[in-house]
Amino acid sequence: MTTQSPPEGYSRVRRQLFRLIERFTPDETTIMVIVAALVGLMGGFGAILFRWLVDLFQGLAIGHGEDTVGLVEPLPIWLKILLPVAGGLVVGPLVHFGAREAKGHGVPEVMGAMIFKKGVIRPVVAAVKIVASALTIAFGGSVGREGPIVQIGAAMGSTLGQWLRFSPQRLRTLIGCGAAAGIAATFNAPIAGVFFALEILMRDFAVRTFSPVIVASVVATAVSREFLGDTPAFPVPGFVIHSANELPFYILLGLLVGLVGVLYVRTLYASEDAFEKLPVPEWIKPAIGGLGLGLLFVLFPQVYGVGYDSMVQALDGGMVWQLMALLVLVKLVAVNLTLGSGFSGGIFAPALFLGGMLGGAFGSLLQMVYPTSVESVGAFAMVGMAAMVGAVTGGPLTAILILFEMTGEYHVMLPLMLASIGAALVYRSVMKDSIFTLKFSRDGRQLEFGRESALLRDHHVQDIMEVGPHTISLRDDFNHILNLFLSNDDEHYYVVDDQGMLAGLIGINDVKGLLHEKNLGRVLIASDIISPVAHVVARQDNLEDCLLALGHKDTVDLPVIYNVDHPVLVGTVSRRAILEVYNRDVLHHQDMGIHLVTGEGRMHDCVELPETYKVQMLQPPESWYGRSLKELELRKTYRISVLAIKHRSMFGNVQTEVPNPDLSIRLGDRLIVVGEIMDLDKLLTEINPRFFPGTKEELNE
Repeated sequence: MTTQSPPEGYSRVRRQLFRLIERFTPDETTIMVIVAALVGLMGGFGAILFRWLVDLFQGLAIGHGEDTVGLVEPLPIWLKILLPVAGGLVVGPLVHFGAREAKGHGVPEVMGAMIFKKGVIRPVVAAVKIVASALTIAFGGSVGREGPIVQIGAAMGSTLGQWLRFSPQRLRTLIGCGAAAGIAATFNAPIAGVFFALEILMRDFAVRTFSPVIVASVVATAVSREFLGDTPAFPVPGFVIHSANELPFYILLGLLVGLVGVLYVRTLYASEDAFEKLPVPEWIKPAIGGLGLGLLFVLFPQVYGVGYDSMVQALDGGMVWQLMALLVLVKLVAVNLTLGSGFSGGIFAPALFLGGMLGGAFGSLLQMVYPTSVESVGAFAMVGMAAMVGAVTGGPLTAILILFEMTGEYHVMLPLMLASIGAALVYRSVMKDSIFTLKFSRDGRQLEFGRESALLRDHHVQDIMEVGPHTISLRDDFNHILNLFLSNDDEHYYVVDDQGMLAGLIGINDVKGLLHEKNLGRVLIASDIISPVAHVVARQDNLEDCLLALGHKDTVDLPVIYNVDHPVLVGTVSRRAILEVYNRDVLHHQDMGIHLVTGEGRMHDCVELPETYKVQMLQPPESWYGRSLKELELRKTYRISVLAIKHRSMFGNVQTEVPNPDLSIRLGDRLIVVGEIMDLDKLLTEINPRFFPGTKEELNE
């Protein structure tokens, strides 16, 4: 009995259906943009929820209203002192037993998750952070709203990505989307939200990162404006720079802000160290810091909470310079007591406060000395705010954009830029780390950003090291050493003692210099010509650190020891092996370095290999669907081998399957094949007649 083939019309309809489905299969950027929009929604509503919780708790503490100074001043002294203590008694146990990542200002924890934890943030962090920070601000903690909402948005983005089973690289992008959404919704500043994520957190301006972050920021801002209104956070009078003679004053202000920024960062970490040494339980320390805050509120209610109302007063020129100068010192103490003791909150608003008061006091003094040259004290306050944020965060561009969008004032952009860059330069000349990255430097950890770093950080030396390399014993004679170099192409050999401990190395140049000497064969031994090893790595070190060390020492490999306490030579790791891992991951993640060739809706991703071979990721033609690898006989027909089959889900997640000969090809599958370039070009030409080997016509379509 024979089977009839389907009619031609049916086959044509099926081919058209396959083409239609394939055409609307989302690519990487489309998937990330769609998910980023969801993160933007979550970040926007998270910011609204956070603001609502702050208002709710503030109503319980001191009453409702924007003028916190007016609400705190009439309170009895005992209540001013006890309010932050009560807040500490709640926040301390909540953070300590709920999620310790919620302690402090949160941004370093987000950075740590991106760089050291493959983008994974526990979902509970968002819940604990939003409650702890709202309580901190409502009960007087001298912190800001932006740090918490950054961590909340980042946790939401990471949680969504984990639920979708995204790769670490995608999780990192979603963390940036959540952070951008939080900043944009909090400050009503979508552009600043984007640059905060890209300039400070991710330091990655690639298109595939840029697009999702922009979408998340825009969506979050739209949500925020719908519920909170579209007004600047700081309504200020119009500032006008009448003469270029004022510009040198702003440069001088920037230099002064840079120095105060150094003081701000150093005292903040010093306060954390001081509270760390207190011989009391961790969860009680916020209450101790709250007691000091309460004493400050008795005389200076301006440092209660975020302090936006006091900043607006400084921008309007309604505060005397003596008070503004004094508030700089008082705010420093208040922030140190708050964050050092373990409360939860951001450092942006305190930096704005410090810069605003310093700029306002500086401008008032200048106006007294040069009344004809300085017309607006508020302009100096505004410039000081941006300069301080840019200096301590390491993101002057973000700070400029935040202040511009928060105030809507364009006429002071020129002094704003000059002062911000001046402050950043002064700060950088004294301190190498920002307020965010100093935490990692103090722990001996180096931060590296970008996609290249992320790929190599996910792998470790023990995964690729060559075990059991040729070695030289300390007692080996010169003849044995010479024979090793003559019979092999290695440039050096590592020397070990009787216990296998790494003692040094002998390079080919060490041997060449002794060839003219006679009668050294058995007289000279390895210990006589050994050289010290410049750098060693341990099995658990990541490949990014190895590659940096290889580049610094300009060598082809590094010795691998068991660990620092037990330096037994267990293997070597080479530059070539690291680059092979990088190329493999690049192909897998389709991130960078990939040669993209498209045509007729097909995509071919290539990574060129040495000699005449290459690995190719190709889309099967529709005639292959439903057929097994055994039926296709690719090795016999085209002399190529299938390394793996990748199947994509609707969210772009990739599942890799072993190439079982009986496995049928499905719609959406991609084959990873290897073969000679000419054979692969022949196959691609048959699959797609519009493919021209050796040319770039398809790239231009």
